[in-house]
Amino acid sequence: MKSTFIFLLVHFFVFSINAQTNFIDSLQHQGFWRTYKIHVPQSYSSTTPYPLVIVLHGGGHTADTIEYMTNFNEEADSSNFLVVYPNGRKFAVQTWNAGTCCGNSVTFNVDDVGFIVKMIDSLKANYNIDTNKIYVTGASNGGMLAYRLACEKANLFAAVAPVATTMVTTSACSPSRVVPILHIHSLIDANVPYMGGYGTGFAGVYMPPIDSITSVWAANDTCIGTLDTIYNIGGAVGKKWMNCSTCSEVLIYTTTDGGHSWPGGNQTANGDPPSNQLDATELIWDFFSQHSLNCSITNIGKDITLKQSIIIFPNPTNSTLQISSK
Repeated sequence: MKSTFIFLLVHFFVFSINAQTNFIDSLQHQGFWRTYKIHVPQSYSSTTPYPLVIVLHGGGHTADTIEYMTNFNEEADSSNFLVVYPNGRKFAVQTWNAGTCCGNSVTFNVDDVGFIVKMIDSLKANYNIDTNKIYVTGASNGGMLAYRLACEKANLFAAVAPVATTMVTTSACSPSRVVPILHIHSLIDANVPYMGGYGTGFAGVYMPPIDSITSVWAANDTCIGTLDTIYNIGGAVGKKWMNCSTCSEVLIYTTTDGGHSWPGGNQTANGDPPSNQLDATELIWDFFSQHSLNCSITNIGKDITLKQSIIIFPNPTNSTLQISSK
Protein backbone atom coordinates (compact mmCIF):
# COMPACT_ATOMS: atom_id res chain seq x y z
CA MET A 1 0.00 0.00 0.00
CA LYS A 2 2.79 2.42 0.92
CA SER A 3 4.71 1.78 -2.32
CA THR A 4 1.51 2.24 -4.34
CA PHE A 5 0.88 5.61 -2.64
CA ILE A 6 4.44 6.77 -3.37
CA PHE A 7 4.06 5.76 -7.02
CA LEU A 8 0.81 7.67 -7.36
CA LEU A 9 2.28 10.72 -5.64
CA VAL A 10 5.33 10.77 -7.91
CA HIS A 11 3.13 10.23 -10.97
CA PHE A 12 0.92 13.18 -9.95
CA PHE A 13 3.97 15.41 -9.33
CA VAL A 14 5.43 14.66 -12.76
CA PHE A 15 2.06 15.20 -14.43
CA SER A 16 1.65 18.55 -12.65
CA ILE A 17 5.02 19.79 -13.82
CA ASN A 18 4.34 18.75 -17.41
CA ALA A 19 1.02 20.59 -17.34
CA GLN A 20 2.44 23.88 -16.11
CA THR A 21 4.57 26.54 -17.72
CA ASN A 22 6.11 28.06 -14.57
CA PHE A 23 8.88 26.34 -12.66
CA ILE A 24 11.13 27.14 -9.72
CA ASP A 25 14.71 25.88 -10.00
CA SER A 26 17.82 26.36 -7.89
CA LEU A 27 21.56 25.89 -7.86
CA GLN A 28 24.37 26.20 -5.35
CA HIS A 29 26.69 29.17 -5.64
CA GLN A 30 29.21 30.42 -3.08
CA GLY A 31 27.82 27.84 -0.65
CA PHE A 32 24.22 29.11 -0.86
CA TRP A 33 21.18 27.85 -2.72
CA ARG A 34 20.08 30.42 -5.28
CA THR A 35 16.65 30.24 -6.88
CA TYR A 36 15.12 31.38 -10.15
CA LYS A 37 11.69 31.22 -11.73
CA ILE A 38 11.30 30.00 -15.31
CA HIS A 39 8.38 30.64 -17.64
CA VAL A 40 8.22 28.35 -20.66
CA PRO A 41 5.97 29.52 -23.52
CA GLN A 42 3.15 27.22 -24.51
CA SER A 43 4.70 26.83 -27.96
CA TYR A 44 8.01 25.49 -26.59
CA SER A 45 9.47 22.47 -28.36
CA SER A 46 12.76 20.85 -27.37
CA THR A 47 13.58 20.43 -31.05
CA THR A 48 13.70 24.20 -31.66
CA PRO A 49 16.23 26.68 -30.16
CA TYR A 50 14.41 29.40 -28.23
CA PRO A 51 15.64 32.87 -27.25
CA LEU A 52 16.11 33.49 -23.53
CA VAL A 53 15.26 36.73 -21.72
CA ILE A 54 16.61 37.25 -18.18
CA VAL A 55 14.59 39.74 -16.10
CA LEU A 56 16.23 41.05 -12.90
CA HIS A 57 14.15 42.41 -10.03
CA GLY A 58 14.89 45.62 -8.15
CA GLY A 59 16.34 45.94 -4.65
CA GLY A 60 13.91 44.70 -2.01
CA HIS A 61 11.83 42.90 -4.65
CA THR A 62 11.73 39.27 -5.77
CA ALA A 63 11.33 37.20 -8.91
CA ASP A 64 7.57 37.19 -8.29
CA THR A 65 7.52 40.99 -8.06
CA ILE A 66 9.28 41.64 -11.35
CA GLU A 67 7.22 38.95 -13.07
CA TYR A 68 4.07 40.78 -11.94
CA MET A 69 5.43 44.23 -12.81
CA THR A 70 6.52 43.46 -16.35
CA ASN A 71 4.00 41.00 -17.81
CA PHE A 72 6.91 39.34 -19.62
CA ASN A 73 5.14 35.95 -19.46
CA GLU A 74 2.45 37.20 -21.84
CA GLU A 75 5.06 38.60 -24.22
CA ALA A 76 6.98 35.30 -24.07
CA ASP A 77 3.84 33.33 -24.95
CA SER A 78 2.98 35.54 -27.90
CA SER A 79 6.54 35.98 -29.20
CA ASN A 80 7.95 32.51 -28.41
CA PHE A 81 10.87 32.90 -26.03
CA LEU A 82 11.77 31.62 -22.56
CA VAL A 83 11.91 34.09 -19.69
CA VAL A 84 13.66 33.60 -16.36
CA TYR A 85 13.38 35.67 -13.18
CA PRO A 86 16.35 35.09 -10.83
CA ASN A 87 16.23 35.94 -7.12
CA GLY A 88 18.90 38.08 -5.53
CA ARG A 89 20.61 36.72 -2.42
CA LYS A 90 18.35 37.29 0.56
CA PHE A 91 19.61 39.17 3.60
CA ALA A 92 17.10 41.52 5.23
CA VAL A 93 15.93 42.13 1.66
CA GLN A 94 17.00 40.71 -1.69
CA THR A 95 19.48 42.82 -3.63
CA TRP A 96 22.14 42.46 -6.34
CA ASN A 97 25.83 43.30 -6.25
CA ALA A 98 26.02 45.63 -9.24
CA GLY A 99 29.21 47.41 -8.12
CA THR A 100 28.61 50.13 -5.55
CA CYS A 101 24.95 49.12 -5.10
CA CYS A 102 23.10 47.61 -3.37
CA GLY A 103 22.94 46.67 0.31
CA ASN A 104 24.47 43.54 1.85
CA SER A 105 25.09 42.00 -1.55
CA VAL A 106 27.81 44.64 -1.95
CA THR A 107 28.91 44.49 1.70
CA PHE A 108 29.50 40.73 1.49
CA ASN A 109 30.74 40.82 -2.12
CA VAL A 110 28.13 38.43 -3.46
CA ASP A 111 29.16 37.03 -6.84
CA ASP A 112 25.94 37.74 -8.71
CA VAL A 113 27.69 37.81 -12.09
CA GLY A 114 28.92 34.26 -11.44
CA PHE A 115 25.45 33.20 -10.33
CA ILE A 116 23.81 34.48 -13.52
CA VAL A 117 26.44 32.76 -15.69
CA LYS A 118 25.94 29.48 -13.80
CA MET A 119 22.18 29.84 -14.14
CA ILE A 120 22.50 30.30 -17.91
CA ASP A 121 24.63 27.15 -18.11
CA SER A 122 21.97 25.21 -16.18
CA LEU A 123 19.20 26.50 -18.43
CA LYS A 124 21.17 25.54 -21.54
CA ALA A 125 21.54 22.02 -20.13
CA ASN A 126 17.80 21.64 -19.53
CA TYR A 127 16.23 23.61 -22.38
CA ASN A 128 16.97 24.18 -26.04
CA ILE A 129 18.33 27.73 -25.73
CA ASP A 130 19.48 29.71 -28.74
CA THR A 131 22.86 30.81 -27.37
CA ASN A 132 23.04 33.59 -29.94
CA LYS A 133 19.84 35.12 -28.55
CA ILE A 134 20.27 35.52 -24.80
CA TYR A 135 19.18 38.91 -23.46
CA VAL A 136 19.06 40.63 -20.09
CA THR A 137 16.88 43.40 -18.71
CA GLY A 138 16.10 44.60 -15.21
CA ALA A 139 14.62 47.36 -13.12
CA SER A 140 16.45 49.62 -10.66
CA ASN A 141 19.10 47.51 -8.84
CA GLY A 142 18.36 44.74 -11.36
CA GLY A 143 19.06 47.15 -14.21
CA MET A 144 22.37 48.01 -12.53
CA LEU A 145 23.33 44.34 -12.60
CA ALA A 146 22.23 44.17 -16.25
CA TYR A 147 24.74 46.92 -17.00
CA ARG A 148 27.45 45.09 -15.05
CA LEU A 149 26.75 41.91 -17.01
CA ALA A 150 27.00 43.90 -20.25
CA CYS A 151 30.40 45.19 -19.15
CA GLU A 152 31.85 41.93 -17.86
CA LYS A 153 30.09 39.21 -19.88
CA ALA A 154 29.39 40.88 -23.20
CA ASN A 155 30.17 37.61 -25.03
CA LEU A 156 26.99 36.04 -23.57
CA PHE A 157 24.37 38.69 -24.33
CA ALA A 158 23.04 39.75 -27.70
CA ALA A 159 21.47 42.93 -26.24
CA VAL A 160 20.78 44.57 -22.87
CA ALA A 161 17.88 46.83 -21.80
CA PRO A 162 18.08 48.43 -18.32
CA VAL A 163 15.02 50.24 -16.91
CA ALA A 164 14.76 52.95 -14.20
CA THR A 165 18.39 52.55 -13.27
CA THR A 166 21.97 53.71 -13.78
CA MET A 167 25.40 52.07 -14.04
CA VAL A 168 27.46 51.72 -10.85
CA THR A 169 30.36 49.45 -11.80
CA THR A 170 33.48 49.92 -9.69
CA SER A 171 35.86 49.82 -12.66
CA ALA A 172 35.78 51.21 -16.17
CA CYS A 173 33.32 49.39 -18.40
CA SER A 174 35.35 47.67 -21.12
CA PRO A 175 33.17 45.03 -22.80
CA SER A 176 34.79 42.37 -24.96
CA ARG A 177 32.46 43.24 -27.84
CA VAL A 178 29.97 45.92 -28.81
CA VAL A 179 26.65 45.54 -26.98
CA PRO A 180 23.33 46.94 -28.22
CA ILE A 181 21.82 49.01 -25.39
CA LEU A 182 18.27 50.28 -24.81
CA HIS A 183 17.82 52.43 -21.68
CA ILE A 184 14.32 53.36 -20.45
CA HIS A 185 13.81 56.03 -17.77
CA SER A 186 11.22 58.40 -16.35
CA LEU A 187 12.36 62.01 -16.11
CA ILE A 188 10.54 62.26 -12.75
CA ASP A 189 12.15 59.17 -11.21
CA ALA A 190 13.18 60.24 -7.69
CA ASN A 191 14.84 56.96 -6.63
CA VAL A 192 17.29 56.98 -9.54
CA PRO A 193 17.34 60.64 -10.65
CA TYR A 194 17.81 61.16 -14.37
CA MET A 195 20.26 63.99 -13.64
CA GLY A 196 22.19 61.84 -11.15
CA GLY A 197 22.85 62.22 -7.44
CA TYR A 198 21.48 60.50 -4.36
CA GLY A 199 17.97 59.17 -4.81
CA THR A 200 15.14 58.86 -2.32
CA GLY A 201 15.40 55.06 -2.05
CA PHE A 202 17.31 53.00 0.49
CA ALA A 203 20.41 52.53 -1.68
CA GLY A 204 22.28 55.53 -0.26
CA VAL A 205 24.86 55.63 -3.06
CA TYR A 206 25.72 58.20 -5.70
CA MET A 207 24.08 57.48 -9.03
CA PRO A 208 25.67 58.82 -12.23
CA PRO A 209 23.45 60.86 -14.57
CA ILE A 210 21.79 58.89 -17.32
CA ASP A 211 23.18 60.98 -20.18
CA SER A 212 26.69 60.11 -19.02
CA ILE A 213 25.85 56.40 -18.98
CA THR A 214 24.45 56.37 -22.51
CA SER A 215 27.50 58.38 -23.62
CA VAL A 216 29.77 55.68 -22.19
CA TRP A 217 27.94 53.06 -24.20
CA ALA A 218 27.96 55.19 -27.31
CA ALA A 219 31.75 55.31 -26.94
CA ASN A 220 31.93 51.55 -26.25
CA ASP A 221 29.94 50.90 -29.42
CA THR A 222 32.01 53.49 -31.34
CA CYS A 223 29.00 55.61 -32.28
CA ILE A 224 30.33 58.61 -34.17
CA GLY A 225 27.07 60.20 -35.26
CA THR A 226 24.62 62.50 -33.54
CA LEU A 227 21.91 61.64 -31.01
CA ASP A 228 18.72 61.90 -33.08
CA THR A 229 15.09 61.84 -31.97
CA ILE A 230 13.31 58.83 -33.48
CA TYR A 231 10.12 58.84 -31.36
CA ASN A 232 8.11 61.68 -29.85
CA ILE A 233 4.53 60.84 -28.94
CA GLY A 234 2.42 61.74 -25.90
CA GLY A 235 5.33 62.81 -23.70
CA ALA A 236 7.57 59.82 -24.43
CA VAL A 237 10.74 60.54 -26.40
CA GLY A 238 13.08 58.03 -28.01
CA LYS A 239 16.59 58.97 -29.07
CA LYS A 240 19.21 56.97 -30.93
CA TRP A 241 22.93 57.39 -31.42
CA MET A 242 23.61 57.26 -35.15
CA ASN A 243 26.48 55.54 -36.97
CA CYS A 244 27.43 52.95 -34.32
CA SER A 245 29.51 49.85 -34.94
CA THR A 246 28.03 47.18 -37.15
CA CYS A 247 25.59 45.01 -35.18
CA SER A 248 25.14 47.54 -32.40
CA GLU A 249 23.05 50.56 -31.44
CA VAL A 250 22.44 52.70 -28.38
CA LEU A 251 18.97 54.07 -27.64
CA ILE A 252 17.29 55.87 -24.75
CA TYR A 253 13.56 56.27 -24.23
CA THR A 254 12.24 58.67 -21.60
CA THR A 255 8.79 59.41 -20.21
CA THR A 256 7.43 62.46 -18.42
CA ASP A 257 5.12 60.42 -16.20
CA GLY A 258 5.47 57.30 -14.08
CA GLY A 259 8.48 57.57 -11.84
CA HIS A 260 10.44 54.68 -10.36
CA SER A 261 8.36 51.96 -12.00
CA TRP A 262 8.04 49.75 -15.09
CA PRO A 263 6.39 51.73 -17.92
CA GLY A 264 3.19 50.10 -19.07
CA GLY A 265 3.40 47.49 -16.32
CA ASN A 266 1.68 46.82 -13.01
CA GLN A 267 2.15 48.97 -9.91
CA THR A 268 3.58 47.39 -6.77
CA ALA A 269 2.21 48.08 -3.29
CA ASN A 270 4.82 50.73 -2.47
CA GLY A 271 5.89 51.66 -5.99
CA ASP A 272 5.20 54.65 -8.21
CA PRO A 273 2.39 54.47 -10.78
CA PRO A 274 3.74 53.08 -14.07
CA SER A 275 4.01 55.36 -17.08
CA ASN A 276 1.12 55.33 -19.50
CA GLN A 277 3.31 56.71 -22.28
CA LEU A 278 5.28 53.54 -23.08
CA ASP A 279 4.97 49.77 -22.84
CA ALA A 280 8.50 48.88 -21.77
CA THR A 281 8.05 45.12 -22.19
CA GLU A 282 6.81 45.45 -25.76
CA LEU A 283 9.52 47.95 -26.59
CA ILE A 284 12.27 45.80 -25.06
CA TRP A 285 11.26 42.63 -26.89
CA ASP A 286 11.00 44.55 -30.17
CA PHE A 287 14.56 45.73 -29.52
CA PHE A 288 15.88 42.32 -28.44
CA SER A 289 14.33 40.52 -31.40
CA GLN A 290 16.51 42.53 -33.79
CA HIS A 291 19.81 41.44 -32.25
CA SER A 292 21.82 38.23 -32.24
CA LEU A 293 25.42 37.39 -31.35
CA ASN A 294 25.87 35.98 -34.86
CA CYS A 295 24.53 39.18 -36.37
CA SER A 296 25.20 40.65 -39.76
CA ILE A 297 24.64 44.17 -41.03
CA THR A 298 21.24 43.04 -42.36
CA ASN A 299 20.03 42.13 -38.85
CA ILE A 300 19.86 45.69 -37.58
CA GLY A 301 19.04 49.20 -38.60
CA LYS A 302 15.26 49.08 -38.16
CA ASP A 303 14.10 51.72 -35.72
CA ILE A 304 12.17 50.07 -32.92
CA THR A 305 8.69 51.41 -32.63
CA LEU A 306 5.55 50.89 -30.61
CA LYS A 307 2.40 49.50 -32.13
CA GLN A 308 0.29 52.09 -33.93
CA SER A 309 3.14 54.63 -33.94
CA ILE A 310 4.60 56.75 -36.70
CA ILE A 311 8.31 57.58 -36.51
CA ILE A 312 9.79 60.70 -38.08
CA PHE A 313 13.58 61.00 -38.19
CA PRO A 314 16.11 62.56 -38.07
CA ASN A 315 14.79 65.39 -35.94
CA PRO A 316 15.80 68.13 -36.47
CA THR A 317 16.67 67.82 -40.13
CA ASN A 318 17.97 70.14 -42.81
CA SER A 319 17.79 67.80 -45.78
CA THR A 320 16.02 64.43 -46.01
CA LEU A 321 13.12 63.56 -43.68
CA GLN A 322 12.18 59.89 -43.24
CA ILE A 323 8.79 58.63 -42.05
CA SER A 324 8.19 55.02 -41.05
CA SER A 325 5.42 53.00 -39.44
CA LYS A 326 4.55 49.40 -38.77
